[in-house]
Amino acid sequence: MTNLNFFGSTFRKTLLFVVFLELVSFLHFLITPHTDFMNWSFIIVSIVIAAVTIHKLKYGLYIAIAELIIGSKGYLFFYEVNEFQISIRLAIFVIIMVVFGFSILQKQKLKQLINKLNQHKELYILAAVCLLGLIIGYVNQNQLTNIFFDFNAWLYFLYILPFLYKLNKKSDLNKIIQIFTAGITFVAVKSLLFLYLLSHQVSFIRNLYKWGRDTGFGEFTAVSDSVFRIFSQGQIFILIGFFIFLSVLILREDLNYKKKLNQKILILLFLFLSVIILSLSRSFWLSLALTGLMFLLILIKPYRFRFKNIGFIILKLIVLTGLAYSLIIGIIYIPFPSQGEIDAGSMIKNRFNLNESAVSSRWSQLPELTSKIKENPIFGSGFGATITYNSQDPRILTEENPEGKYTTFILEWGYLDLIFELGLLGIFAYLYLLFSILKKYYHLWKQKTDHFNRALIIGFVLGLFSLMIVHVFTPYLNHPLGIGYLLIMYVVAMGPARNVYA
Repeated sequence: MTNLNFFGSTFRKTLLFVVFLELVSFLHFLITPHTDFMNWSFIIVSIVIAAVTIHKLKYGLYIAIAELIIGSKGYLFFYEVNEFQISIRLAIFVIIMVVFGFSILQKQKLKQLINKLNQHKELYILAAVCLLGLIIGYVNQNQLTNIFFDFNAWLYFLYILPFLYKLNKKSDLNKIIQIFTAGITFVAVKSLLFLYLLSHQVSFIRNLYKWGRDTGFGEFTAVSDSVFRIFSQGQIFILIGFFIFLSVLILREDLNYKKKLNQKILILLFLFLSVIILSLSRSFWLSLALTGLMFLLILIKPYRFRFKNIGFIILKLIVLTGLAYSLIIGIIYIPFPSQGEIDAGSMIKNRFNLNESAVSSRWSQLPELTSKIKENPIFGSGFGATITYNSQDPRILTEENPEGKYTTFILEWGYLDLIFELGLLGIFAYLYLLFSILKKYYHLWKQKTDHFNRALIIGFVLGLFSLMIVHVFTPYLNHPLGIGYLLIMYVVAMGPARNVYA
């Protein structure tokens, strides 16, 4: 993997491509929010992606990875009919799967692909459990629309087919890593830019807020008059990326190796910590702490770092965290344009208020969820199953609904949600998939002696652990964002890694 890097030509091209798409998307909201105009932009972008994918399927897969990282909920572009929206993420998925299907049939490679899949029975097991979840959901007469919207995220696993088929060379791994780096770099900068623009109440703030919400980028909550929480589901990749780059920086065991690369990685770690703080996500913070602790254990054994060196690393990370928080405060206090009263200290303080509505609603779900699980503990209640609980969300607490009664199939407790829908069979099938991925990476790590390769492997694994911890409180493993990272890990281990690490 001597030619593997994070900041090559693919990184630059991806960054330019992403910036262009984001500007086009925002200009539509800034100029006119008219539905027909938005629909035509969706059609044009979809046609371009289809043409690129037909020309070269691999390019379509690269676009899918880039969109996943920057797109959060996947609505950077969307087609709207009667208040129903078709996301660009769904359009890309359909385009790729159709082109892939024709490619397989024309080249008569179906048997070859099945032979590849037969080596990974954990995928078949999970697929069988999901199919059972569909059947149970239908038999239990769960609402069909709930079943569809609950299950459709799992279809993202089907990307494993074109990924295994096409992404199997060393150059693919190189491009995937650079696309990943460019994507999370952009999300970090975009998050900080949103902080500046919202806290300074720029003239187009209404369009900016609407664009950020309607495209699914994130949630923007005023902590005080000029201080905002900027949270995006896509920031999970920043948390993952933090541990990938931290591992490469520390575990490479060659302090003189490419000093410019070290400087770039430090800048990224600085940005990533700033955004993790800015997200005000307690799930992210807990995952950062616990995965960081796991990283320290790895430094002790098997890497046998001296405690003195570990102390220096901890001290440097504390200083970097302080600088990251200072960056947020600095952005808020930039005097141009002028602002109202600022209380930046409340930003962190308020997140430890356990009576806050989001925390209260999450805990309100717990007894109802556990009670429902007991009804069907083995096979689950199927996709689309709902619970009813008392929510403290101000949008739900109304004069017509003073108790905040709320029925939903979208639940906060990730692993309990899996058990609720798919039963103990489902959680065991998913954990078996995760175990299989970790086992593959362990074997890769044991086989290699090159420090850069081993550091990258550790980084990917730590990224997975951080995702698994966040999933306890915020569902990701049953969402395209979490599934997408699993597929990237899976394909890296199964395809390019065989050539790169061999």
